Amino acid sequence: MNISSVRNSTFSYLKYSDNADKQTILFFLTADSVCKSVRVVCDTTMKSEKLNELNAKYKSIGDDRWIDKHDGKNYLIKFSDEKWSCTITIEREK
Repeated sequence: MNISSVRNSTFSYLKYSDNADKQTILFFLTADSVCKSVRVVCDTTMKSEKLNELNAKYKSIGDDRWIDKHDGKNYLIKFSDEKWSCTITIEREK
């Protein structure tokens, strides 16, 4: 995986991309550099693999949504199937 640090007026995030450009992981950061959400963007060829992984690791709470409980906090995981990619978003439940 290759790392990039990106800062602009809207977002500050770390970006990791694999060498084959099939998967990119973005860690969105607060102004204090604390991770507030994670987004995984995958090639559509990885859809089945990623859905199987989500179903195996987390409790489903509806269509393409899961919940993860860690250290007394709940994290919402959402899967989105788009035309050119699939996206997994992980953020603390509000």
